[in-house]
Amino acid sequence: MNVKIVIQFLIFLIILVFLFFFINNTFLSKKQNVFDLSPDKNIRTSETDFKENISNIIKNLNYKSFDGNGNEYVLNADYGEISEENENIIILKKVNGIIKLKNKSYIYINSDFAKYNSESFDTYFYQNVIGTFEDNKIHCDNLDLLIKDSLAVLYNNINFLNYDLTARADRILLNLLNGDVNIKMLDKENKIQIIKKMN
Repeated sequence: MNVKIVIQFLIFLIILVFLFFFINNTFLSKKQNVFDLSPDKNIRTSETDFKENISNIIKNLNYKSFDGNGNEYVLNADYGEISEENENIIILKKVNGIIKLKNKSYIYINSDFAKYNSESFDTYFYQNVIGTFEDNKIHCDNLDLLIKDSLAVLYNNINFLNYDLTARADRILLNLLNGDVNIKMLDKENKIQIIKKMN
């Protein structure tokens, strides 16, 4: 056998062995996680500790949105918490909102709580809801602000207060585009109560 062929064969064999070890150690090895367990490091020791350290509470929230007609909707809250069931829903606490209708007076809304949908911008105010529009004030349990439909729906224990009258109804629909108001009683037997104040 020729010496030259033997040397080439040995070099080829060495390259094959080298490639085998390189591929085996680099690409086929199981990587191990290394943790520093020194006592001065903050390490979460369990899943419970990890969950307790994640906060989904947001303070001092402010949202602004506009509809296609140029109306502006502003929403402020002291606190907000992302819903566990739906990440697009934020539960707001101590809420106030302003509906800035184009060429109309502003509508102010305050409530203890609201559900805000970050996808549709719809807001569902509830508990101690107070709405103010010019000299009018409305107290109710629920007010749904439906942005896409340009509609505000007030319901449950509605009391409408004005400087010269008070009114009670079960449901009020307010069209935010044209200002139309539809007042309803859910039970057809009951009538809308309007009381004029005596001067």
